[in-house]
Amino acid sequence: MTSKASQQHGIDFENTIHLALHGTPKKEYEKLIEGGYTAEFDIVKGIKNINFNGSVKVTSSNNVGCGSIERMYKHTSGDEAVSFTMIIGYHEQVGNDKVYNTIYEVDIKPEHHNLLWSDIQLNTLTEYVNYVKSIPRGREAQLQNQKLWKEKRQTIYENEGQGIMKIDTKIDGKAQRRTQASFNIKTLEAIGIPFRKYTQEYRGIDLPHIQKNSSLRERNKK
Repeated sequence: MTSKASQQHGIDFENTIHLALHGTPKKEYEKLIEGGYTAEFDIVKGIKNINFNGSVKVTSSNNVGCGSIERMYKHTSGDEAVSFTMIIGYHEQVGNDKVYNTIYEVDIKPEHHNLLWSDIQLNTLTEYVNYVKSIPRGREAQLQNQKLWKEKRQTIYENEGQGIMKIDTKIDGKAQRRTQASFNIKTLEAIGIPFRKYTQEYRGIDLPHIQKNSSLRERNKK
């Protein structure tokens, strides 16, 4: 699992976005939405006069993590499909500070499903997620499955295709057994999903935006 320190800069950035969008701090806003801090979206359409669902992410590379792969899949398919906007803060580490030079808005819609997932089926993902969860705790089980989980992922890609969403598996030497979705911003730009790129100002936030005294991510040892 990532440590609390490794998540704080993302929490701080999300708070900045909340203040820019509707003037209410993140913690106070979460009291207004169903599910609170575990809600499916960080920003909920209809709350505080916001007219879109939003998910706030940060990255220091071209790779953007999207959380639970099953939840992400359901957002673009079937009865749970819904349009939403990803707000992505791209930062660099400068000394003890994180400097956000670019903020993206990406519009994800149900009609983008095949671009995102190709022909991968939900039951295929669920079976894979359950396999990952079933791997016993500890370093020995991690090593025993190190090759197998990659083979299983590759089989999915070969049999059902691969869209921009990647199957991102987190298995460490302790108890972490997660499967998330992720994508590459550069791939997104090339494939035709609508996005907006802000480099000077974003909804009243001057860019670059600097998070002072935000050191490199610290993680628990694996």
